[in-house]
Amino acid sequence: MRYALYYALLISSGLAVLYWATSRYVDAQIATGLEREITQLAKIDRQQGRESLIESIDAEQQSVSGENLRYYLLQSADGEFQAGNLTGWPLGLGVDNAVRNIWIENDLISERMPDVDGYWPMIGTLLSDGSRLLVAQSVRQAEDLQEFILSAMAAILVMSVGLALAMGWFLGRTFLARIDTINWTAERVTAGELSKRVAVSTRDDEFDELATHLNAMLDQIEHLLTGMREVTDNVAHDLRKPLTRMRNRIEVTLLDQRETAEYRRALEETMADANELMQTFNALLDIAQAEAGSFRGEWTSIDLSKLLEDIGELYLDEAEERSGRFEFQVESGLHVRGNRHLLAQAVSNLLDNAFKYTPDNCVIKLTAKTADGQVIISVIDEGPGIPARQRQHVLERFVRLDPDRGKTGNGLGLSLVKAVAGLHRAELRLDDNQPGLCVSLLFAA
Repeated sequence: MRYALYYALLISSGLAVLYWATSRYVDAQIATGLEREITQLAKIDRQQGRESLIESIDAEQQSVSGENLRYYLLQSADGEFQAGNLTGWPLGLGVDNAVRNIWIENDLISERMPDVDGYWPMIGTLLSDGSRLLVAQSVRQAEDLQEFILSAMAAILVMSVGLALAMGWFLGRTFLARIDTINWTAERVTAGELSKRVAVSTRDDEFDELATHLNAMLDQIEHLLTGMREVTDNVAHDLRKPLTRMRNRIEVTLLDQRETAEYRRALEETMADANELMQTFNALLDIAQAEAGSFRGEWTSIDLSKLLEDIGELYLDEAEERSGRFEFQVESGLHVRGNRHLLAQAVSNLLDNAFKYTPDNCVIKLTAKTADGQVIISVIDEGPGIPARQRQHVLERFVRLDPDRGKTGNGLGLSLVKAVAGLHRAELRLDDNQPGLCVSLLFAA
């Protein structure tokens, strides 16, 4: 309603300006006509004589049927009536050839003229012999035109405001209905129904775009909350064992007086369990920061070739102890932009998994190359691999396949790799090596 009022005020202002301009134009046309008329009559009197002037005035009066639009008065120098259809000279009108609006009384108009008193535009001039000539213009036609314009403007105003109100009501009802849908969805989500989504219509307008963004946000919130519940459950499950083991060991150790070596061994085992807990919590923190995009480490251009060569050299000794081969083939001059610590940790996690699950006397490879405009890092092993249906599942936190429960670890290695890849806008790909697994990180070059 408020916007309809503003619209009505705007339309009214525009119509008022149009009416004023039209009235000014009509007044200017009348004044120009009067000046031209009196100039022409004065010329006839000067060149053809008084009789010709009187004949011209009579002819002008008789040429107009119905209401006379022009009124004339010719007076001699001593004020005697000579011609015209006005009975007297109006007060306030001079003989200076200037158009003025003068009030016309009924007694100045002959009886055969209509009763049209009011302000008329008129002009007076002094002829060569001292006679006075007056030409006046009836305003009846101008008033009729103004009334018509006012009526048309009123009709335009009423229709415009009516259409504005109707359109405002229709748009308001449509918009409010869709806003109510969004509010209802927000209320349901607030009440705990995280699966509710805003309906998206087929119009593909701004509301649909907003609904799409809101639904994407709700999907992300639901995913994060679901992940938080899973993490909480997994933390409670996976950390219960080392905490229980630490508590039982300390309790057993304190039951009796023991030798120094026994106390030392108990403390070393407790320290190992504490380190395992710290590694788990640090991994969780790194994953959370990487997934949230809030990692505060240094972000620079990294010489990836040098970084991978340094990491590869650290794993050569472990490969020799396992009687296996560790090969790394890294192209020179590879650079990516990112965090050196996180990338090194991600590659190290992949290599740790490869060495953990690959049997002795098998080959493990670390490669890096450019292909199709991408820098590709791959860790390839000849272990048992991961079934295709479980490759996305193992990227979640604390997920460890059943056969691997007996091995050390917290099930966060691949989760951290996935988070680091997401933070660096890289693609993480798990492929079958037949036998074994090929894990690749694909960075934009």
